[in-house]
Amino acid sequence: MKTDTRRAIEREPAFSFLTDREIQCLQLVAEGKRLDDAANVLIMSREEVDMMLLSAQAKLEASNLMHAVSLAMLIGLIDHSDPHQPK
Repeated sequence: MKTDTRRAIEREPAFSFLTDREIQCLQLVAEGKRLDDAANVLIMSREEVDMMLLSAQAKLEASNLMHAVSLAMLIGLIDHSDPHQPK
């Protein structure tokens, strides 16, 4: 499945259809967390985190998880600032 990134960014915001948990899971992946670590942070099972990420990926019409994270960053759904960089 190929996603037109421009269409994904300009269409009706996909994030209005994403749950808070899906957004939290995408944010943790963007921060470099492994699924097990994300599950521990969110007090969920690894399987639940995986399901949240797959659901978010489908809603964003992303071809893979990294594409979903990239789209989420582009549309301002998740923060992509580096917490280790000085402000």
